[in-house]
Amino acid sequence: MQKLSIVAKLVVNSELKYSILESILKCAEQSKKEEGNIRYDVTEDISNPNIFIIIEEWASQEAIDFHNSSSHFKDLIEAISGKAEVSIHTSKLVS
Repeated sequence: MQKLSIVAKLVVNSELKYSILESILKCAEQSKKEEGNIRYDVTEDISNPNIFIIIEEWASQEAIDFHNSSSHFKDLIEAISGKAEVSIHTSKLVS
């Protein structure tokens, strides 16, 4: 199996920033415990504190699929739906 990386960028309204961040961190805590998770970091853009970037690394597509079906991930999607501009990029290592 090949490791996969996901970079998710969330641009949020400053008024909703802390409630969205709470939801992101709650999901991150649970995601780090999942089988197949290698890395799950939540970062804040230095030049724009209303941008969060989640950097994930997974052991396989199956691990990502399991993660995407988890209740904590679904809770995050519900919490940010219509409240954040989201872009997601999935990549694999090229040797």
